[in-house]
Amino acid sequence: MSLVVGNHVGRLFEMRIQPPVTMEETTRFLQDIVRLTTAQPAKIVACTDLRGAVRTTDPDTIDFIAGILRSENPRLERNALLVSAGSPTFMLQMERMVKTAGHDRRRIFKTRHDAESWLAEVLTGAERARLRTFLDEHKAAP
Repeated sequence: MSLVVGNHVGRLFEMRIQPPVTMEETTRFLQDIVRLTTAQPAKIVACTDLRGAVRTTDPDTIDFIAGILRSENPRLERNALLVSAGSPTFMLQMERMVKTAGHDRRRIFKTRHDAESWLAEVLTGAERARLRTFLDEHKAAP
């Protein structure tokens, strides 16, 4: 299990999720997200790296996360969720979560290039550099 959230440069928020995760871990993770987004005066741009997630997640956890995401919609400029094409069931869960969260600026991507390109449209040079570093860290993530 791994849940990581960070805001190292500008408006870029980095999240890495690797199930299985418990409801308690999810609650702490989402509290960290709310704390960080509240401290950010501008709208946020987020990259959620789910490439390590190949197992499905408890439906109650998905519903809980979608509710929190919905509450953060006004603070969001864009959120790219990067998933592995190797888990069609997990992909369906993420699509359901994104639809339930109800924000057209939250999208699912199967390739790093597509996610990175979409986010880069609204990022500064420093934020784009940090995004590349964050996505490179996937290989080193637990």
